[in-house]
Amino acid sequence: MKKNKTLFLRFLKPYRKYFILAVIAIIIECGLEISIPFLMNQLLDNGMTPTFDESGNIASYTLNLQYTLGMGGIMVGFAVVAFGLGIITAKFTAKAGRGFGYELRKEEFKKIQDFSFKELDEFRINSLVTRMTNDVQIISDTFCQVLRPLLRAPLQLVFSFVFAIIMSKQLSIVFGIIVPLLAVLLTVVLLISKPLFVKVQGALDEINRTTQESLVAMKLVRANSKKEYEISKFTKVNNEVKDIGTKSFSIGAWNMAIMEFMTYACILGILFVGGKLSLSDTTGRMINNISSFLSYVMQVLASLNMLSNVFMTFTRSEASTYRIAQVFNSQNEIVDKKDSKLKITDGSVSFNDVSFKYNDSAKENVLSDISFKINDGDFVGILGQTGSSKTTLVYLLDRFYDVTSGSIEVSNNNIKDYSLAELRKNIAISFQNPTLFSGTIEDNLRWGNPLATEEEIIKACKIAGCYDFIMEKFPAGFKTKMGQTGSNVSGGQRQRICLARAILKKPKILILDDSFSALDRITEAEVKHNLKYDLPHMTKIVISQKVSTIEDADKIIVLNEGKLNYIGTSDELIKKDPIYQSIYKIQTEGLKA
Repeated sequence: MKKNKTLFLRFLKPYRKYFILAVIAIIIECGLEISIPFLMNQLLDNGMTPTFDESGNIASYTLNLQYTLGMGGIMVGFAVVAFGLGIITAKFTAKAGRGFGYELRKEEFKKIQDFSFKELDEFRINSLVTRMTNDVQIISDTFCQVLRPLLRAPLQLVFSFVFAIIMSKQLSIVFGIIVPLLAVLLTVVLLISKPLFVKVQGALDEINRTTQESLVAMKLVRANSKKEYEISKFTKVNNEVKDIGTKSFSIGAWNMAIMEFMTYACILGILFVGGKLSLSDTTGRMINNISSFLSYVMQVLASLNMLSNVFMTFTRSEASTYRIAQVFNSQNEIVDKKDSKLKITDGSVSFNDVSFKYNDSAKENVLSDISFKINDGDFVGILGQTGSSKTTLVYLLDRFYDVTSGSIEVSNNNIKDYSLAELRKNIAISFQNPTLFSGTIEDNLRWGNPLATEEEIIKACKIAGCYDFIMEKFPAGFKTKMGQTGSNVSGGQRQRICLARAILKKPKILILDDSFSALDRITEAEVKHNLKYDLPHMTKIVISQKVSTIEDADKIIVLNEGKLNYIGTSDELIKKDPIYQSIYKIQTEGLKA
């Protein structure tokens, strides 16, 4: 835990001046407030001078007006300054705490952006969303809520204790009984509640996952009349959040109940002991001492209450701190050679005895002993049955994962020798289920190349076959606002817009991961023709389930259960490869029928 706290300190650095000013203000404020009961005791003792009768008993009091006004003025001044410092403390604490949360969230997002696909698989998206939002908010709130009591409480506790003992050693005996008992009870509550707060955050992960899945699949849910099933599934995880949350905060509520009980017990004890002592006091000072002593009692108990709330808040935030620390301490298996000066000059690709498995503990490879070469500017097709790891093969090229053994070369250099920025700048992937972001069509296109000119955008859209429908369907053209995830365009239109975005990137290697799947044969043929003749020097790797998409490729790579089955042209594969023959026959006969 100490390592985690040290990890988070660097996020406070840009706001340390606000933190330091807040600390100074808190210390001064606390000192002034602690002084007030002591000054009050002095005022009660010296503000009025007693007159004694012949028997030695107090007959009357004479008001010392000058002393009373002077001491009263000092007390009022202390209270006003303390009030002002309280406002200043709140302002500086908020700036430091919210700034800390901002830096933490920013750096966590940067860290996640560098995650390999393996880390994304391990953490899961819904959990990362919770860690980015709820967990960061809890830590930021904790900082804002506990800084003042965390500093005030120990100072107030120690000095109030000292002043109380100075006033009356006999009355202080009550503290010796109440405070240790209170500390033990509060510690028990904290130890019981700590693991429950961890479970609360885990339950929030699950509710985020369930919500995300249901919303993303809303069309599927409605199409299959699964509304009640989804509601039932959500209700189950929602009940878990409610039950764990109720249990954790119910136990936490014992904190306040114990504090109130001990406060009243302490006050009753002091009044009982003080009352007995005052019976034998002939000076009248014991009554004054009891009044001031109770002020310090309330400060001591208030400080203990603050500390217990601080520890309770820390206990809750500790779970969030640990979860975020897991993100920062995660070791990315993809090592980035950021200082590499190597440049990719062409789109040639070479796989050399490549094998891969997702986890070291896995018994079998997903890909085994893959070797082939692609020349710069080639149009290469990748074909195989479902589960043959076609997509995984191209993910290795872009270093979404690293090979388990063997090597991959681009432009005659191992891809691990390039910086990730250089490698990914020169490889563009258009996915089967592409993503469009909020904003206009132009915003989405420029996401591939922010510096693209209007002429370059138009050219890329014409190559991808999306220019005509953008101009015809949408009056605003490229300025058309996209619906959420591109809901106002069809699947085929979305694929073509995303292909144009990939082309605008001007990569050396363009990978099309089944991104013609939603296109009709005429549109597909048009786009393929454009890619071949308008981008002759760009290497094009096309993954497809359809023979018609890749049959005119320079070479076709056929995969079978993660192994290289055959490489050749369509004509060669028809003669020599049984798998290609079977797929070709089924698809062409289906078309004839």
